[in-house]
Amino acid sequence: MPSRSEALWRRVLGDEPGPRWLGALRAAATAGSWLYGAGVWLNNTAFDLGFKPSRCLPVPVIGVGNLAVGGTGKTPLTMAVVRALEEMGLPAGVISRGYGRQGKEPLLVSDGKNILADVDQTGDEPLLLARRLNVPVAVGASRYQAGELLLQKCGPRVLVGDDLLQHRALWRDLNLVALDASDPLAGERLLPRGRLREGPAALARAQAVVLTRVRDAAQARQARESLAWRMGDKPILACRYRLEGLELAREGLALPENEWRGEPVYAFCGLARPESFRASLRQSGLTVLGLESFGDHHRFNTGELTGLWARAQTLSAKALVCSGKDAVRLPAGLPKDIPVWSTRLSLEFMDGPQAFSRLLSHALSGWEGVR
Repeated sequence: MPSRSEALWRRVLGDEPGPRWLGALRAAATAGSWLYGAGVWLNNTAFDLGFKPSRCLPVPVIGVGNLAVGGTGKTPLTMAVVRALEEMGLPAGVISRGYGRQGKEPLLVSDGKNILADVDQTGDEPLLLARRLNVPVAVGASRYQAGELLLQKCGPRVLVGDDLLQHRALWRDLNLVALDASDPLAGERLLPRGRLREGPAALARAQAVVLTRVRDAAQARQARESLAWRMGDKPILACRYRLEGLELAREGLALPENEWRGEPVYAFCGLARPESFRASLRQSGLTVLGLESFGDHHRFNTGELTGLWARAQTLSAKALVCSGKDAVRLPAGLPKDIPVWSTRLSLEFMDGPQAFSRLLSHALSGWEGVR
């Protein structure tokens, strides 16, 4: 289950009545949001006025980012960008901060053929990207240095930067911002009183918005209308998750659809939005007997998995199931008699795949370095 601090923060974010101490915490968080906002404004002003430089790499860089903390679909969007570039005949690489990793120095996670580091060295999202995409991946607190390392080791290619909107020290040729269609501006409250890393004005630095987790066309239309005056004539694309299938979490081997569809499973995850994960499993045709949620980016241990499987067996579950992000955080010594499946997600663009490809082609139209 989520940590106490995470559960408390969720209460602070809300507006429901509570004890006096909760009101005091909310007041303190509101004051903290003003201070945080002032710091963000000063940092952005320093970049806008040239006091802080944005360094350029010798290849195009496509940035994928968001405004809010807590699961807006940046990782699936990063995968979609890389796959679209491959379809265009352009080699790609991924650079990332590597949230939760040990160390800050740049590190090559994958050379496109071999995984060269473990989750402690890389963080969960870069390792997942390295496993799912046959492209080089590098991490580093400085994305510029990570990009330099990747290009030095693997040659020129278009770089896709995961979580780049707030990292202004690296110049991007295209800024894509992922926003959750159900609440695109996340209540418009800054951290720590809200979930925003930056205010909505940051959308001025984006060349396009991608609405994620879209339920239907009506929701997409409503979200687009709410953003139209901020985005002007810039593209606002809409997409939804599509479950490509399930795989054996340890081996990464795909499971035939007839072996998992309709089967009873016991779900667990360390994600910011566990209920969204449950909904995606049910939509895929799985029978979800239960879901246990841990803190975001939780590192699982053998004892936790043993306990989960014991509870799952009492409900006659065929297997445990987790997300792809969770799969890279499973313990190395997981007993072989505990069946764990993980999901493989992709994005389905409601405007058609060509709309996304045209957006990328336009951004890269002046660069012929790897053709």
